[in-house]
Amino acid sequence: MHLAHVAEKRSHPRIQVRWPVVLMTTEGALDGVIENISAGGAYINCGRLLFRNDLLILGILGLEREPLWIGAEVVRADITLSADSESVPVGMGVRFTFISEEDVQFLTEMSS
Repeated sequence: MHLAHVAEKRSHPRIQVRWPVVLMTTEGALDGVIENISAGGAYINCGRLLFRNDLLILGILGLEREPLWIGAEVVRADITLSADSESVPVGMGVRFTFISEEDVQFLTEMSS
């Protein structure tokens, strides 16, 4: 029941994807993969922990169109513990803070 309540709070439907993304941070660029996305935010896996409220620019690549460049803010960070200390997957939920109307329309159409 709790999960249904969380889903109701989302204002945009999410779609499952595996899109490469470059995260431009104040400390440099990071490579990652978007696992799911909507017109309002995304969930991204990368190899470095970012913190809640960190601001970044996402460059979403590998689409059959020009890359999407979107301003975002980290709203949640997850670390998956692993026996292999060399690779610790880090995931984060981001909320879009700046996205063009054209990109909102593209993501809305993708989720329809």
